[in-house]
Amino acid sequence: MHTGLIKAYLGSFALSILVMILMTH
Repeated sequence: MHTGLIKAYLGSFALSILVMILMTH
């Protein structure tokens, strides 16, 4: 299991959600 790859994927996914929330406000 490549935990680093999974963390990078989840990190980018969370970052996109955070940007979307900031853009709507």
